[in-house]
Amino acid sequence: MFIPVSNDLLKLAKLFPEDLYVVGGYVRNCLLKIESSDIDLCSNVDIDEISQILKDNGYKIKIKNSKYNSITISKGDKSYEFTSFRKDYYPDNGSHAPIRVERTNELMEDAKRRDFTINSIYYNITKDEIVDPYHGVVDANQKILRCIGSPEEVLKNDGERILRMVRIVGELNLKIDKNTLKYAHLMAKNVADISSTRKYNELGKILYCDKRYKETPGNFVKSLDLLNRLGIWQYFGLPIKTIKYNMVKKVEDRELGLLIDIIDSVKPECMQTFIEDFLKNQFGFSTKLIQKVFIYLAGYYNALNKMKNKEYFFKYFEEVGVIFPLLAKKSKHIMNKYMFFYNYIIRHGLVVRVADLKISKEDIAQNYPNIDTRNYDRLLEYLLSKVFDGKVKNEKEYLLQEIDKALTGIA
Repeated sequence: MFIPVSNDLLKLAKLFPEDLYVVGGYVRNCLLKIESSDIDLCSNVDIDEISQILKDNGYKIKIKNSKYNSITISKGDKSYEFTSFRKDYYPDNGSHAPIRVERTNELMEDAKRRDFTINSIYYNITKDEIVDPYHGVVDANQKILRCIGSPEEVLKNDGERILRMVRIVGELNLKIDKNTLKYAHLMAKNVADISSTRKYNELGKILYCDKRYKETPGNFVKSLDLLNRLGIWQYFGLPIKTIKYNMVKKVEDRELGLLIDIIDSVKPECMQTFIEDFLKNQFGFSTKLIQKVFIYLAGYYNALNKMKNKEYFFKYFEEVGVIFPLLAKKSKHIMNKYMFFYNYIIRHGLVVRVADLKISKEDIAQNYPNIDTRNYDRLLEYLLSKVFDGKVKNEKEYLLQEIDKALTGIA
């Protein structure tokens, strides 16, 4: 058997009225001797026809994408993605999604819609033979990533293929064919046309590409360097073509590490405005998520700027679990300074959050109806500072008395 397949898959192939093929990553990884479990199938069979046949034989069928003639076939703990042979037609921009899809009866036509030679190797389960229209086996043996046919045609209408190329290089530790690299650089502008969701997903895969197969630890740096070589960052809405990677190489949370490197490279006048625009416009982040990311970054940079201990923990006490690991990779001295104070807060049970005060906005409204509601937050922060400094007991009676003092100018 050229490509190892299970007995379950052999039984499945016998139910198909036409030859059944494995194509894509599973075949490629078998040739590269890399463990893989995701199996994509294809055949000259319409999904409606084969769905009924498989249902009659105890298989479960789920429509994955009717436009692309794609279904998921499952039985027990086995699951496969199946797509009928098809032809894709793309718009003139680089947005990735075909505007029209047609069924075809020819494997060669189906192969033309694929991206790289090593992803275009078909294994005929029925006949136990490899069909290799673009000589992907040779490229797999030489560990070369090459576009099928003309790289200009492959990349001109699909920016996501360029990001996928960057990811695969890191996942599999491949070299890039010179002509493919040339046109990837020329067509890099198509990355700007990718949807925010796809752009975020692909960048996330690139950041952790070395962990997918556990074959190339740390090799994500190779992919990040390739993003610089291609000048792709400008198509992520950044005013620069390259990023100086530092933190992303050191920290476990590579997304936050990359954001720090982006900020350090761009040096925006207002970090908050920059982060809000970048995460919303490029990745479609919600306001709530953007605020969460911003407070992590603000906590990191304010620590580097040596914000006073009390003020710092009033702002970032709940976020230190994320901030301190970042800080430790930049300055252990500063991190240890804040860690000492953090442990002191924990050990002595100090109150550092307004929510832990024994008084609320409702209490203020009930006892002081003439106070403008816009001053509630400021008043609670004032009380928090007093309690933290040990000047007022954290009990409602004493907190109300402190408000009395503040309102009469005695405090």
